[in-house]
Amino acid sequence: MLDFAILGLLSEHPRHGYELKRALGDLGFWQVSFGSLYPALRRLEKRGHIAAERGGGRRKSYRITAEGATAFASTIAEVPDPDESERSFQLRLAFFGRLEPQQRITVLEGRRTALADRLRGARKVFLGARRSSGDRYRLALMERSVRSTENDIAWLDQLIAGERSASPS
Repeated sequence: MLDFAILGLLSEHPRHGYELKRALGDLGFWQVSFGSLYPALRRLEKRGHIAAERGGGRRKSYRITAEGATAFASTIAEVPDPDESERSFQLRLAFFGRLEPQQRITVLEGRRTALADRLRGARKVFLGARRSSGDRYRLALMERSVRSTENDIAWLDQLIAGERSASPS
């Protein structure tokens, strides 16, 4: 997902490595080291997704290419895989403003469906554990997972409703 985040940030405007490192941290998902950032930049450059340009001094400025913009647009519009991590989904959500309203609805509904499936399974496991009088801390953790997923679904429902009310029919 680091490559995706870099492409998303570069789609806003060209940046040099230090700016990218800071902007990635500002997204709130992780603090990336230069030891991870520069190999990712080289990888993206090798794929033709970004181009480096020498600026003043020793700094390189990176910009997204047409190929990179296409790769970014394709990734952000994908309907979530049921096993997509929370962090990956949230990172994609950080760039949702780049999608058309109907694309946002499709992705949000896909995420909602995946969470609803996960919730059914979690409830079943939780109820079974309660019947077998499992460890109270394990039960508390299971209950927290169920409640958290319920809250995430409610939050997605609000986002979907907002998209539907904001977009022209």
